[in-house]
Amino acid sequence: MQLKSFNFTKRYILALSIIALLSAFAYFNLQHLISSQYINGNLINISGKQRMLSQQISLNSIYYKIGSLKDRIDEMEKNHKQLLSYPLSSELKKIYFNNPTKLDYEVKIYLKHAKIFLKSRSGKSLTYLLNNSKILLKDLDKATTIYVKEAKDSTKLLKTVELFIFLTTLLTLFFEAIFIFRPANKQIAEDKKLIINEKDYSNIVIESSTNAIITLDSQLNIKRYNKMAEKVFGYKREDMLNRKSFSKIIPLFREQNIDTFLDTLKLLSIKDVQELEGLDKSGNRFPIRISFGLNRSENNLLIVANIQNISKEKLKDKLLEQQSKFAALGEMIAIIAHQWRQPLAQLNFNNIYLKRKINDKELKSELEDNENIIQFMSDTITNFQNFYKKDDTNREFYISNSIEQVLKILDSILKLKEIKIDKNLDPTIKTYGNSNSFSQVILSIIQNAIDVIVSRGIENPNISISVKKEKKIITIEIEDNAKGIDVHPISNIFKPFTSKKLKPSTGVGLYMCKMIIEDKFKGKIEAENRENGAIFKLILSNI
Repeated sequence: MQLKSFNFTKRYILALSIIALLSAFAYFNLQHLISSQYINGNLINISGKQRMLSQQISLNSIYYKIGSLKDRIDEMEKNHKQLLSYPLSSELKKIYFNNPTKLDYEVKIYLKHAKIFLKSRSGKSLTYLLNNSKILLKDLDKATTIYVKEAKDSTKLLKTVELFIFLTTLLTLFFEAIFIFRPANKQIAEDKKLIINEKDYSNIVIESSTNAIITLDSQLNIKRYNKMAEKVFGYKREDMLNRKSFSKIIPLFREQNIDTFLDTLKLLSIKDVQELEGLDKSGNRFPIRISFGLNRSENNLLIVANIQNISKEKLKDKLLEQQSKFAALGEMIAIIAHQWRQPLAQLNFNNIYLKRKINDKELKSELEDNENIIQFMSDTITNFQNFYKKDDTNREFYISNSIEQVLKILDSILKLKEIKIDKNLDPTIKTYGNSNSFSQVILSIIQNAIDVIVSRGIENPNISISVKKEKKIITIEIEDNAKGIDVHPISNIFKPFTSKKLKPSTGVGLYMCKMIIEDKFKGKIEAENRENGAIFKLILSNI
């Protein structure tokens, strides 16, 4: 609930002003009380002393103590003038200047006779002093009583004012608590709750995001690192927060300060989505899609990076591209087959015709060789056509047939590179699935072996292929003598974007091989190094 009925700041300032004013009043009242008590005490003291001096003057006159008499006269005269120098109340004015007391006049006459006696030892003045000392004492008592009473009244009044100020201050604080601090505290609590709710909502949104969200401060320290960022890059949140760690997961920003970082963002066109390269904790590089946002305030800068791992998307694109290549190859081979079938058939017919017409045994032998060449060409076209034709159907097929088909496709390159093939194939072992997909996996593995053998210049190159079955488990092993795989750990060869091959391949890649075996055949593929080379194992459940 917002404070609609009043402006909190104005009310708060007003309340503070009232308290400050009351505090000032209390201070000045206290100072006045102290000053008043001092003055009143001094007046009471002087007034009381006048009583004593009047009697001492009388006694000193009787006993002719002239030295003391003079001092007492001077002191009493001085005190009288001092008492009259202060503001007098109406009651004191009556005592000092009005009948019947006329204390001012009585004191002055009394002092006058005391001075005459001091000077001339007048008996008349002595008689006056003796006759009027008690009367004067009585009048001085009246004045002293009034001084005491007025001092008490003044102190009581100032205490009453002090109490009023105190109560008013308490009342002001009470109303502040009721009408300012209570609603303000309630508003602050509600605002705090709202902020917490908004923060919780923001946290939920960020943490549930399918993208990695990372925020950086002006020093490039990571301030936010959500769960998806942990999943994408492999680093735990506690390993990344409040550290300059952004550069180790996005290599483009290596060795940069905030200025060069912002310059790089400008070059990337900060508002555009960019495709860069990410680096995870294991050292694997992978494609990412990244966008940045900047939030500038007067003394702060917040950089937000929204990151998406697009490895699967790129793999799908690559798979589609590969499928397109296969489809294009299939169409091209179909066209070649269509163009070559008729000429090959004509050549074969001509060959048969010539064999019938001639009797020369040597020429007939040559014609028979030509027939074999023509048949080989026809079979080769058929093999390529069958391998690359589009076929998504699943059925039972003989594993040895798929492997032999691949070896026929690779026959020329195997002979050219003088690579020996050792086969241990059981022609009775069958499995269920898409035979073309399986053949593509075998082709990719053997192609990789051929590439490594050629690049490393292996002497007496050899590739052995075996198929065996134990109970319901089928194991296909493809082993070479190319000195092994130099990827560590070796399982990384099945991860996407880890290939070190420079030339393009007609196979589907080891990652896609893994996908095919796992998704389409519910099996698994493994690799390990042996003494002389590497071995790939395809393990299928023949259910």
